[in-house]
Amino acid sequence: MSRIGTSLSGIERSLLNRLAEANAAVTLSSLRMATGSKINSPSDDPSAFVMLSGLQSQLGPVVAAMANVTAASSMITQVQSTLDGIRTQLEAIHTELLADEDGGLTGAQRADAQANIDAAIQQIDVLVAAQINGRRLLDGSADFHVSGRDSSQVADIRVYSTGGSTRTISGSVTQAASQAELTFTGSSGQVGTNATFTLSGDSGSAEITVTAAEQLSALQTEINANSHKTGVTASMEGDVLTFSSVNYGSDADLAIVVSSGIFNVIGGNGDGTANGTDAQATINGRSYTGDGNQLTLSQNGFHYSLELTPGFTGSLSTITVDGDALRFALSPNLTSTSTLAIPGLQPELLGGLSGTLSQLASGGPLADLGSNASQAIRVVDEALAELSRIEGTVDGFANAAITSTSGLLSDLQDDLQDAIDDVNLVSDTEERARVAYYQDLASNSAAGLAVLYQQRRGIVNVLQQIAGLLQT
Repeated sequence: MSRIGTSLSGIERSLLNRLAEANAAVTLSSLRMATGSKINSPSDDPSAFVMLSGLQSQLGPVVAAMANVTAASSMITQVQSTLDGIRTQLEAIHTELLADEDGGLTGAQRADAQANIDAAIQQIDVLVAAQINGRRLLDGSADFHVSGRDSSQVADIRVYSTGGSTRTISGSVTQAASQAELTFTGSSGQVGTNATFTLSGDSGSAEITVTAAEQLSALQTEINANSHKTGVTASMEGDVLTFSSVNYGSDADLAIVVSSGIFNVIGGNGDGTANGTDAQATINGRSYTGDGNQLTLSQNGFHYSLELTPGFTGSLSTITVDGDALRFALSPNLTSTSTLAIPGLQPELLGGLSGTLSQLASGGPLADLGSNASQAIRVVDEALAELSRIEGTVDGFANAAITSTSGLLSDLQDDLQDAIDDVNLVSDTEERARVAYYQDLASNSAAGLAVLYQQRRGIVNVLQQIAGLLQT
């Protein structure tokens, strides 16, 4: 038997609960569409919230590393562009020198060429001093700090990594590297016989023709004037003319092949050819054989190369290496860094065995072209070779450390973001459908409550009428 009272019936409670649930669902979906996230508080989905927090904690360092990679890429791109500019200036100098390799320029033309060379050297100074991201990177500031080097023992040192600590270099050179050499003996300061021979070295070859009455000094001048083509120079003492390779070591080649006449040379391999010998040294307790004067060493994370001063033997003064060079945090583990060392590229440092670029400037020992042109060309060739090595180091770092890392981090970032989206990304279409569904449900619940309300009012009216009839 039903009972009429002031309390809510079961169906009314059910409809009110459905109405509240529908309104809450509409509010939640509206919030999700506003924030774009399914999980806006732990109570939304505790297990998914824990998973989402873990994924986001992994994504943070990846995003930070990607920002570092982008900054490093921008910096290295600017370095590469500046190195290209230095190469352009070196090639311009090379072109000016080649114009006088046969001594054909007039005095005025040589003066113009020298002015152009001076301008190119000055431009290299400007490029080296240029700031990249607020810092000079090509004047040695981006290199490791080296102290204690004695230039009479070690001509140059290139450090690639130190393993993050201060390092020392000590030891001794037991055998100096030598050049390839052949000797020719003339008579009374003259060649003595007619001959034609091909002189070959590491840079190429040149055909030389001599006559019996030719002065040895004239032959010496001709050999040296072609040294940029052959990689061979000549020196004279009395009636002995010595042919020497510019380079040192067992890979240094020298050959004289006579095609007509007589031109007898001795030394070397005994057949008109010769090779140099490599340096031998003990460094930090280990024995090494060099590539000529060049020693390349790797010791417990310490990677470097030494160029010994030609002819030096004996104990080396202790060299200390410290500093950070350029360090980049390119990994999600931001305590792990990659190192790039860029040596100074000032004109007084660019060059090699034949001299330095600064010596080609006006007032320098290799200025004014003419008889200096061949050696000056060798200097520029050596400077270009040194620049190529530095460009190779920078390009290698860009490819191995930056480009590859960028690809890996990008893939990892995409994977993590996809996982986060799977857990948390809102589908507006789905949420709009949910809103429409729960709004309909709320409307139906409200309509049901309205019907119940009207029914209750009707019953009350009937009772009131019955009560009125009974009173009459």
